Amino acid sequence: MTARYTLLSLFLVFSLQGCNLWDYLNIPERQPTVPQGNRGEARELLHSFMNARLADENEDKLRAYLTDEAWNDYQGTDLTLRAEANQEFVGYKIMEESDLTDGRYAFTTNLQTLDRSQPYGANITEDLIVSFNNDEYRIASARPLKTVEVRAVGTDLIWVRREKEETKEVKLFNLQDFPPRLTPLGGTTELEAGRAGYATAILNPENSRVAFGTTGTHGALAVLKWTGETPDPEQVTLEPLDLYYGQHTILQAFSPDARYLAVEIRSTAGTDRVEVYQVDEKNRLNFHLEQAFPVGEYNVSFRQWEPDSKAFLIRVSAGVQTNGDEAKMGTWRINVQTGEREKVIGG
Repeated sequence: MTARYTLLSLFLVFSLQGCNLWDYLNIPERQPTVPQGNRGEARELLHSFMNARLADENEDKLRAYLTDEAWNDYQGTDLTLRAEANQEFVGYKIMEESDLTDGRYAFTTNLQTLDRSQPYGANITEDLIVSFNNDEYRIASARPLKTVEVRAVGTDLIWVRREKEETKEVKLFNLQDFPPRLTPLGGTTELEAGRAGYATAILNPENSRVAFGTTGTHGALAVLKWTGETPDPEQVTLEPLDLYYGQHTILQAFSPDARYLAVEIRSTAGTDRVEVYQVDEKNRLNFHLEQAFPVGEYNVSFRQWEPDSKAFLIRVSAGVQTNGDEAKMGTWRINVQTGEREKVIGG
């Protein structure tokens, strides 16, 4: 009886104070955890980091993007933070991305690299974790996944995949199978195609295409195509793209979406120029670069593709002649769809 009156008294007390007894006895619900950061902002940090690598920023600037753990990752022998001697990073593509926990985001990237001193190109696949902590994003860790290479050995073009402890090698092509004569795009006369050796080689981001240039009297440009992760030599097809009168390629770079191929060519005047092709359509785009920066007066070199493939950067410097306009020297952004030019960095 006493316990019943005690419970009734408590009920009256809480009811008169505007508090229901059952609300008082129930455990409050736990407030949901506020998510830390978001993947879109993490992706922007990743773009900034990758573009800094393409621009060949110094180690101090690159280290600012990294936690101590990620910095230690890049000090190992399996990762390359900056391009090595004679090599350049010319583009990258985010292949996969996902949300992890505790403000962490995973990205898988393919980084295009090539060597200007020899016919060699590679895609370096990295697994990068971006973390959000103390109101800032940083690269928290880096792990190598695989490297796919293409290189010339004599007249053979060799494809190599290095993944973990395994190496797979395939002979893609031999120059003896290249057509002896080709007609340049827009031309009407067949010319002897260079078959003396390979000038350049590069992989597309999906590792399913190789673009290469040849040396000889008239250097050629061509693309090798296949399906599947590992090329079958019997199924690799050759598609010649262009021929250069008395010239040859010295650099190539696929756009991240693999639709376009930028080519840097050493002209007979001793300066470089840049052409861009729609690979599948075998179409050379006309951005009127030779009219804006005449061969001889200016040297035009390729810098990098933007991540959305809608634009690329070129560097304009003085040519062998000395009458070039200094106002044109510097880095220019070229819109692929409209052809518009915008100077982004002065000379």
